Formats: sequence, C-alpha cells, structure tokens
Amino acid sequence: MKHFDLLEQKRKHVKTYSKKIPPKELIERALWKAWKTSPSKNNAMAYQALVWGPDKELEKIAIHSLVVKCHADVEDKAVTDGQATITQGAKVGGYENPYYRHIRENPYLITVHSRLSTPNKFYERQVKTGHFYDQGFKSHIEKIVDSVAVEVGIFIANLTNYLLEEGLDISYNSCFKRRPEEWHKVGLKMVDTRPIVMLSCGWGKKYRYEDLRELKIQHEDIKPEIGDIIKWI
Repeated sequence: MKHFDLLEQKRKHVKTYSKKIPPKELIERALWKAWKTSPSKNNAMAYQALVWGPDKELEKIAIHSLVVKCHADVEDKAVTDGQATITQGAKVGGYENPYYRHIRENPYLITVHSRLSTPNKFYERQVKTGHFYDQGFKSHIEKIVDSVAVEVGIFIANLTNYLLEEGLDISYNSCFKRRPEEWHKVGLKMVDTRPIVMLSCGWGKKYRYEDLRELKIQHEDIKPEIGDIIKWI
C-alpha cells in the first residue's frame, strides 16, 4: 500500500484497543526503522523513546492521571483568565475525555522525552574548533526543545508509518504534564527529563470516528480548508 493510502485509510484515532497483545517483535521492528530513517541535527537525537509494554499497567494508569490533570488544569486556567466561561469538569475521578482512554488501556505506550546527547567523533572534533554542541547540556534542554520537538515529530511520523505497515493501529496524545517532577509525584521516578509527546499502539477495537458516525456528526469534525493552511507566496 502506498504511503498516502496507508495514512488516509488506516490511521484512525483509537478509542479502545483489543485485549489481544501484538508480538513484541512488531514494535521492535517499527522502532528500529524509525530510528534508522529519522534525521537529526548533528546526529544527536536529543530525545529518547520509552516503551511501556503490556506489563506496565500501573504505570499507564499513572500517566493517564497526568493527562487528565493537564486537561483539567488547562480548562480551569482558561476560566480564570476569562478565555472560557465553563469547564467540562475534567477532574481526576470526575469527567474523563473517553478519547484519552487509549493512554491507560493499550498493549504498548511510547512516550518520547528530551535526552542529553554525547557528540559522535566527528562532532567531538567540531567542538574543539568552536562548535557548540547544545544537545549535551542539561541547561539547554528547554532552550532547544522547539528544534528537538520537530525531530520528535519526524520520528513519530515515521514510526506511525512503520507501525501501520505492521497492521497495527496508533493514537497520539500531547495533553499531559510536562515537568518531570509531576511524573515523580505519581510514582514514575524513572522519568527525569521533559516529556514531549506520546503514542499508543495495538490492534484497535473501537475508533473515534465510529462514535461520531453513530451520532451523525462525523461531517462536523473536519480539517480547515487547504487554502487556509497552505499559502503560496
């Protein structure tokens, strides 16, 4: 299947995953391909993908709580700042967006975080001539997060393609607490750098578009027109 057809026909947001666990080697193969084909400034790859497998149920529940708390805090602040008049009540233990459930209930969850990098031999020589290898300094993690996030986006896009090629489904999420200290509060002490994005994967059982179709509102949730997004100068 061509790349366009793979994404257009197969990539759908998963509401719930099948309980059947895909073989680990499918995930490993897709991750290897994404690592192999994703470009990076200075070949630094100043990020790391943490894979939370089928045995990490409690950790996924903890990560999900950070998602729900972020959602709640964003809505509360919008009301406080006068940018909204009401919240959806997205509190832990209260209202929960069902389309975040894939973070808690999945065979595999991949969270991508900033990483301190060590220069390869080529860039070791460049450093000696004056090149500043900013990916190697903790003080610069926040300063370079924009460029690292672009690389992570490329990595995740490539990974998406390879997982779809394996016959798997995936869903994204970027709503979660960004500070490592927040992850520590829910017992995730192994996370010591800034999280950037997360992706769940497995075999989908129920998809978001199916809910919208059943409600007969699928036509309402559409992208902006291409002319609003792409402008030739």
